Amino acid sequence: MTKTTNTNPTDYIAIDVSKATLQIQDDQLAFAVDNDSEGHSKLRKHIKTRQNPLVVFEATGGYERGLCEFLRKEAIPLTMVNPARVRDFARSEGVRAKTDPIDTKMILAFAKSKALCAMETPSETCTKLAALLDRRGHLVEQLAREKNRLQNSEKLILRSIQRMIKILEKEISALDKAIDELVSSEPGLQSRSKLIQSIQGVGKITAWTLLAYLTEIEHLNRNRLVALAGIAPFNRDSGKFSGKRSIIGGRAKVRRCLYMATQSAAKLQPHHLGLCSTPARTRQTLQMRHRRRHAKTPPPHPIPHQKFKTFPLLKITVAPCSPWLNFVAPRLNKPHANLSNHIGRQPQLPPHILPHPKPLAKRAT
Repeated sequence: MTKTTNTNPTDYIAIDVSKATLQIQDDQLAFAVDNDSEGHSKLRKHIKTRQNPLVVFEATGGYERGLCEFLRKEAIPLTMVNPARVRDFARSEGVRAKTDPIDTKMILAFAKSKALCAMETPSETCTKLAALLDRRGHLVEQLAREKNRLQNSEKLILRSIQRMIKILEKEISALDKAIDELVSSEPGLQSRSKLIQSIQGVGKITAWTLLAYLTEIEHLNRNRLVALAGIAPFNRDSGKFSGKRSIIGGRAKVRRCLYMATQSAAKLQPHHLGLCSTPARTRQTLQMRHRRRHAKTPPPHPIPHQKFKTFPLLKITVAPCSPWLNFVAPRLNKPHANLSNHIGRQPQLPPHILPHPKPLAKRAT
């Protein structure tokens, strides 16, 4: 979270959100209201008494959605923080106890210490898109469970499972249609969705996921973006010790979608490596993949590294509103005007990238 540069002092209003109540704390007052429309009205009256208010609260797994919607409609600045960071901050202050009033005081102290500023609230369309994608995820998980049950269940219940599978597939198709109509209803979302899908390996689901759950893709730099998505390999070094880097945190829904998109892109676009690596490194990588493929040895897990390299390319495509081929064009040694013939095809590899070698002949035994 970046620091604010406003000349007027910010009046932080910390809120601890629970299912039934909202615990509110600022520099002058502490009180609790119900987490409903009546409680929101009381909160609005309190906020209007502040000159430069900023509402700070933790993400609570869904109970904060009503508060977010209320603040967005009232055009009240807000920011949502990671509860793990607030808890770690409380431990650093020596606070071990945990109650709603204590949590609210810690949120307020955290906001002041970090000089938090207002976050950009997602549009109503993005909020609806996220809700539809959440529901689609629920049904996809249930469909996978039913298909697994179909493999080892008694014959007596097979028809019931098959009926449930058909119902789930029908509901998922209906949700896909509703999401497509929602994205098409807003020209801005539709254009960004097409730009993201201009990258081979990236389909509708990945594009919708990025638009719904990663609205900061156009504003953050690449380092913050990959950390926010949870695909940044963090160091574990101390003195002469050099530990293994690993990814941690981030937005799991975005990370899961990027995993599948990277798997497809690695097969469809080996030139991804050429755009991000040196020619010698790319040649070694392709030859190593070939040897492992035909030796039937389990390969290492390169996906986090490939996602780390592939994901900034999505930002390169979306931020300047330029199709993927416009970025690939200078590396294809072809004039930009001739790229119209390549739309819908896989771009040709740059000269320094070797094609996949032919399979090695098996030794006679």
